[in-house]
Amino acid sequence: MYDAREKAIRDKQWALNASRNEGIAEGKIEGKIEGRIEGEIKLIRTLEVILQLPVISQDGLAGKSLEELQAITVTLQLKIRSRSD
Repeated sequence: MYDAREKAIRDKQWALNASRNEGIAEGKIEGKIEGRIEGEIKLIRTLEVILQLPVISQDGLAGKSLEELQAITVTLQLKIRSRSD
């Protein structure tokens, strides 16, 4: 009985550690995505200032996915390039 109890305790500890490690990994991924989104928003703001365009509201940008923000960035970059030509 003692050995079975010890094994159950070790199994429970292993499961908790595995869950904790998985949570940490997920948190890192989410943090990286949030950081990329914040960086993309700042880049959009900078490009809007350079192009002297009206600034998109924070709420308008915050609700967009990373891919949508990157598409806006590309569009603004193309506008800057076309102004240079």
